[in-house]
Amino acid sequence: ASWHPPWYSSYTAHYREAECMKEAMEELLYSYGTDIVFNGHVHAYERSNRVYNYELDLCGPVYIVVGDGGNREKMAIEHADEPGKCPEPLTTPDPFMGGFCAWNFTPPGKFCWDQQPDYSAMRESSFGHGIL
Repeated sequence: ASWHPPWYSSYTAHYREAECMKEAMEELLYSYGTDIVFNGHVHAYERSNRVYNYELDLCGPVYIVVGDGGNREKMAIEHADEPGKCPEPLTTPDPFMGGFCAWNFTPPGKFCWDQQPDYSAMRESSFGHGIL
């Protein structure tokens, strides 16, 4: 599957902006056995482990964010798990994605992780592109 904004990205840039879409559609992808999802939007690379609802799950898809090729904006380099880099939850809503839906705090009671999340297998701030 493919769409523009990622559901799983640990970069501060666009952090959890598409949470409403994730809440509405993740179960559908999971129930049909989606294996891989490609996204852009965040100007960096990140690949997930198999994940469902922020938990490692062998039946969940692998998410690949390749939003770093050909952009004129700055590259995403900060991670939401770095000290002092977690955005305030109410600064992240995207009205085109349905507003603020990041109430599903993970880990419990927190908007950001204290370290690279388990779902995040590899992240790299560099210019590049993907070939499938």
